[in-house]
Amino acid sequence: MMDSAPITMDEVVDGANEQKTGETGTETTMDVDIQETTVQREIDDEIKIIPSNEETWMDLRFDTKDHGLLWYKCYAHNKGFYVRETGGVKRTSNNKPCEVVRYFGGRCNKEGWRKGSTNNPANDDHVDQQPRSRIRKEDRWDCKAVIRFQFEDSSQKYYISSWLDEHNHKMIPPSSRQFMRSNRTMNEVQKFLIDMYHKAGISIQSSFQALCLAPGGRENVGFTQMDHKNYIRTKRQKTMKFGEATMIYHHFKSEASMDPAFFYEIQVDINEEIASIFWADGRMRMDYFYFGDTISFDTTYRTNKNACPLALFMGFNNYRETCVFGAALLYDETSATFDWLFKQFLICMNGKEPGAVFTDQAAAIAAGIRTALPRTYHGLCTFHITMNAKSNGLWWSPFLEELSFLMYDLETEDEFDYYWKKMLENCFNEEEEEEEGKKLTSKIEAWLQNLHKVRSKWSSAWLKDHFACGMRSSQLSESCNSHLRKYLQSKLTLWEFFIQFNNFLEAKRHKELRSDYEALNTIPYLVFTNSEVLQQFVTKYTQNIFGNMQDEYSKSIKYHIRPNNSKDIDGMFAYELHKLDQQRNPIDKRIVIVDFVERKLICSCKMFEKCGWLCRHVLRAIDHLGYGGHPEILNIHTRYILNRWTYDAKSGDFTLPAVQDTAERVYCSMVKQLTGSMNLLATHTCMDDDIYKMLEEGMQALKIRAESMMPAMKFGQPSTSTEAELNPATEGK
Repeated sequence: MMDSAPITMDEVVDGANEQKTGETGTETTMDVDIQETTVQREIDDEIKIIPSNEETWMDLRFDTKDHGLLWYKCYAHNKGFYVRETGGVKRTSNNKPCEVVRYFGGRCNKEGWRKGSTNNPANDDHVDQQPRSRIRKEDRWDCKAVIRFQFEDSSQKYYISSWLDEHNHKMIPPSSRQFMRSNRTMNEVQKFLIDMYHKAGISIQSSFQALCLAPGGRENVGFTQMDHKNYIRTKRQKTMKFGEATMIYHHFKSEASMDPAFFYEIQVDINEEIASIFWADGRMRMDYFYFGDTISFDTTYRTNKNACPLALFMGFNNYRETCVFGAALLYDETSATFDWLFKQFLICMNGKEPGAVFTDQAAAIAAGIRTALPRTYHGLCTFHITMNAKSNGLWWSPFLEELSFLMYDLETEDEFDYYWKKMLENCFNEEEEEEEGKKLTSKIEAWLQNLHKVRSKWSSAWLKDHFACGMRSSQLSESCNSHLRKYLQSKLTLWEFFIQFNNFLEAKRHKELRSDYEALNTIPYLVFTNSEVLQQFVTKYTQNIFGNMQDEYSKSIKYHIRPNNSKDIDGMFAYELHKLDQQRNPIDKRIVIVDFVERKLICSCKMFEKCGWLCRHVLRAIDHLGYGGHPEILNIHTRYILNRWTYDAKSGDFTLPAVQDTAERVYCSMVKQLTGSMNLLATHTCMDDDIYKMLEEGMQALKIRAESMMPAMKFGQPSTSTEAELNPATEGK
């Protein structure tokens, strides 16, 4: 007989299987999916375990039930089968209850037969009693292999009371053992990485491939791609177990704890169920303070599996890049909902109305703007108007060209009336009525009449009096929607939607930080180095805006200028500008009014009033007059350097409250720091066997010490939200 010391395990099995006891105290067998840590330990070579020879194992002792099970699973893994645990019995041999599990065991996973199996001799005629909607493969052959453990009172440990190791099936070869359930599990590091990849919006296939790289292939990662998918699905189900309403409440509560300037409001219906949601974080509110003069509002993007429209309030920052001022999930698109939404937006922004807002032609949106934003200019998206024209049968080029002229090239309301009539005459004359698609049908006529009623919302003849950052459509939101598609998918739950939407915001803000960095290290390229005018803007305006001005300057060279005394007004002098077409006929006629004393320049095109940068006509007049006897006009007045387009656009009084360090934020920061340090240590030292062994022993000692310092927590996991935190109904009033 061989002497053998009790086996000491280095780790306790995570998630020990729930024990069940039969009413009569007899041992009951149950199916349990084994999900322990990947078995890496080999059976001690000095102990030649031979199940048929009792002398090789009768002296083995195990400190706990989990230690005994792990030992047997280690043996089963090395041999090529895996184990189903049999329920522990908390009764003595006299059938009296006790506190200690006295009997437990493990069986081969192929023990018994599945219900209705055609291979079971006990089934009559080998026919299933009930037809199955899903036919499962046979994976049991009534294998009799079993091991039983019993508690020893004298040593207070467990020993093997009986062991039958005769199998009636083939063992799994080493090359296929990676698929065994006992060999498939995730450690805490892998779970952390999976969560991180999932939050980043990386697909399951890509994240699984990334996880397989470090250990050297799929066979070494410890689980399959299906296990990866199941882990994410299970976590999603746990997140949503309290319902969407509670989840939304918890998410916003968490955001507000990290960002004191975070604002949210939830609209409920008559049944006290969520109808619509609006939110804006501190950065959105700050951006609106500086750049909220013009916004684009759009609801065309459908976000998640509930197909709720995502409403975005968007605008331009000083780089003329997209920034988000607020967001909402709407459960309907009625005028009452939009009225509520716009009012909440105003409350969030401390009552500051935008100068202009551009939307599509939805009547409900228009009604909401009239009620909640009475002093805001409401412009219609020219792109949507063009698309609506085509959908109503107005698809031919002559009409679309006339419509574009009415949208962009008119300066006065009288001009609009004249060219509107001319458009009707040219596109719907009697000679062309017989051509298919060009008849003025009742449908087309009704659409044109409705378009004419709202002409002040889409023609340049009215827009010239409103600052709009050069915006003419809600295409700003449309382009943002194409970016959103990289992050949001229709299958996302609401919880996943908020995670991915924050990723979308982070990407946009990172782009702005990149622009800030480039602004500190570069200046725009000056093509016209001799231009005194452009030299005054090159260090003040951001690169995109200066590029627009430089483009206007390059086009100004083609214009001819001459005085127009008939347009002089109260000491201000008028100049007429035009360029010539191929037939030398004057086109694009504009009038520039100049006040030499106040250094004022007003162009009839009103580009500065609409966009915030000088037009080609004013730039041509400045060059002509500045080098023609009025050098003072070359010194541009500061009124023509609009602060919202400069590098110092955010130099106002708005300040954000300091972001609080929450437990989750601190945890992520510590994980990031330790992970980087350990990865660096591993890559620099593991080429040497002695150093590797030293580090492995040191890590095991540190792990044991850390476990002893945090007994109330599961090692390797951060603290999670309690049910009371997730469920507001459990909180005190």
